[in-house]
Amino acid sequence: MSFARFSSDFLVETFTLVDNLFINEYLPYCDEKQIKVYLYGLYLCSNPATDNSIDALCSRLDMKETEILSAYGYFEDMGLVQIISREPLEIKYLSLKKSMQPPKKYKGEKWNDFNTHLQQLFPERMLTPNEYNEYYMFLDESRMEHDAMLMIVQYCIDLKGNSVRYPYILTVARNWSLDGVRTAQDVENKLREYDTQSEQMRSVLAAIGRKGGAELEDKQMLLKWTRSWGYELDAILTAAKTLKGGKSFKKLDSRLDEFYRMSVFTSQEMTDYQAHREHLRELAVAVNKNLGVFYESFEHEIEVYIVPWTSKGFDDDALVKIAHHCFITNIRTLDGMNNVVNKFYALGRLSSESITEYLRLQIEQDARIKKIIEKSGRSRNVTSSDREYYRTWTVTWGFDDDVILYAAEQSAFKTYPVPYINQLLSGYKSAGVTTVEQAKALPSPKNNERERKADFEQRQYTAEELHSIVTSIDSLSDTDL
Repeated sequence: MSFARFSSDFLVETFTLVDNLFINEYLPYCDEKQIKVYLYGLYLCSNPATDNSIDALCSRLDMKETEILSAYGYFEDMGLVQIISREPLEIKYLSLKKSMQPPKKYKGEKWNDFNTHLQQLFPERMLTPNEYNEYYMFLDESRMEHDAMLMIVQYCIDLKGNSVRYPYILTVARNWSLDGVRTAQDVENKLREYDTQSEQMRSVLAAIGRKGGAELEDKQMLLKWTRSWGYELDAILTAAKTLKGGKSFKKLDSRLDEFYRMSVFTSQEMTDYQAHREHLRELAVAVNKNLGVFYESFEHEIEVYIVPWTSKGFDDDALVKIAHHCFITNIRTLDGMNNVVNKFYALGRLSSESITEYLRLQIEQDARIKKIIEKSGRSRNVTSSDREYYRTWTVTWGFDDDVILYAAEQSAFKTYPVPYINQLLSGYKSAGVTTVEQAKALPSPKNNERERKADFEQRQYTAEELHSIVTSIDSLSDTDL
């Protein structure tokens, strides 16, 4: 959806350009309704925000749908438009300059028999030179036999009636050509293949609730599902049952395409997959509720967040608990929650119980850190930096809480108590202090400052020596310290 659009007043005050070639070469030979359809369609091309459904077009022009389709069929024969789809109606306006280019010259004697038989298939109207030329170009490109092409034309007429237009016929021919159809025998084999589908087709039509016969596109889809993708009829019918709302061959094709991409082939696999998708949707609803967000569609969320989280091994209760934790800590987006989920994954906390235990330990740890802060003469909330320092003091340096609390008492009312605690504990570690009694026995850092300075040998280090020392520190493990 575009971020900006013209106002209705602006659109009314602008212009729709009509090529002079149309006015000079085509307009004199069009009837009133054909002109109305072409010009109004041109206007819709310039203003895509306008409602351009076939119903709106009929209402606006006061014409029947068949009249509009007939007008566009005429312009398609003239090479001015291309009918991409009739249901829903989709028209592409073509360059007029290209339509005026002289057609490629073909030797008449090569096409005499083909022309005669092709015209006989359309007794109610005369074929135009442009139509013949389109058939010639396709047959030259595809190397398809003339008899094969005529059989395809007859098949399309039987399917759509004598009003069928050459773009539809050539589309069928191109699709069959891609399947290797070149000769009359190939066409017979293709038609026989369609005939064997008749019973299957009736079952599929019933499953999607459609009355009447199948279109050629429907037969081609069924052939793709069974031959190319390898689906059995019962699996196709199961897929049809999973569709919601208005069912159609296109929707069924999209659903089977989804199953094919997920390597879901059997009826049972489809049932399990749908149950799993519904489960993921329910999980997404619960996560959103606890996170405090709302989305109308869950497809993107399930694909980008829910599936990767469950693939990591998180259970449902764990994800809901993380969402609630994010909400109370003011993290209100799925992306923000994703960062928290990844942190729990790095910690190996995947179940609701393990996450609850971790949060309990964190709360107890924060309570201990709070005591240290208060012993240093301060009163404030625990920060992430405090947690990092505490981890260094306890895990890396190995001090018990009582030693840390003693160091905090010594730093009370210092301007910067935390750096002072770091200095004291660093001195304790160097001196091998592990208890409060040993810490009390040490001289005051302030009183001993002059003596400590005198004990060190003063010397200058080269750049190579310093680099070697830094590198060796980087390679140390906690057990080496």
